[in-house]
Amino acid sequence: MSDKALKVSYGEYTYESVPEWAPLPKGWEWNHVVGVAVDNEDRIFAYNRSEHPIIVLDKSGKILDSWGEGQFTRAHHIEIGPDGSIWTTDVGDHTVRKWTIDGKQLMILGTPNEPSVEQSGEPFNQPTDIAFGLDGSIYISDGYGNSRVHHYSPQGKLIRSWGERGTGPGQFMLPHGVAVDPTGLVYVCDRENNRIQIFTPEGQYVSHWKGVHRPNQIVLGNDGAAFVSELGHRQGTKVTPNLVSPNSGVKILTKTGQWLGGWGQSTREHGDIMAAHALGIDSEGSLYVGETLEGARMQKFIRV
Repeated sequence: MSDKALKVSYGEYTYESVPEWAPLPKGWEWNHVVGVAVDNEDRIFAYNRSEHPIIVLDKSGKILDSWGEGQFTRAHHIEIGPDGSIWTTDVGDHTVRKWTIDGKQLMILGTPNEPSVEQSGEPFNQPTDIAFGLDGSIYISDGYGNSRVHHYSPQGKLIRSWGERGTGPGQFMLPHGVAVDPTGLVYVCDRENNRIQIFTPEGQYVSHWKGVHRPNQIVLGNDGAAFVSELGHRQGTKVTPNLVSPNSGVKILTKTGQWLGGWGQSTREHGDIMAAHALGIDSEGSLYVGETLEGARMQKFIRV
């Protein structure tokens, strides 16, 4: 592994890697870093499948806290709520949970270990991600066992759901990530359809972006750009034609889905990305990328 910072990106957005960022204590490990979130104080919450499922760090990589031991069956995405709370999805016990920043549970959506019937459209069957509307309402992508987006009130009451399995507009083949922009539009990573679909707050289809390869998560930056973690091609998956790259990595797009930059060659080399699952952005524009599968690590990249 290189001990030098590397310029890793191409296009209008350029980044340098941070070697040996966030070393862990002896006996700890990054085991499938499937969720990353950054709060308004630049605390980084890394959600992973190790014995220490939520590790809280500062920008320098110093560990500030850890919690969640024994609480999760199979971690997935993590997000910061409008009030600074922590939200997690668990694809193992089919729940979405709200927490304080130090790990006290405040709310649970779904019944632990009681999934809905697969592809029934009822919540939840392996929910994947959470986003928040302008009114504080909750959007949940659901997921591995459903092809649905659910919209809840801030108090946890189901308002509406939309989507079904398929390849047409408003249909999904694994809704894996969700985000809401400053106008209230809802962006859904339709992973196995290799696209990002856009909806009104009420779930009406607006448009979609192509040119992404198995998008896992979308995060909207303060400058309006969209940052997408792509799982990329794996053995047995179909490569979408006319892509900049079919590899795993980070892709940066305009508000209309046009390419701005990114990187990734699907290797374990320092600065490269093997299996991007999650990402977060701090107040300085630095990126934190969580990897799964053969990657199973977390890296920091500083914008230059």
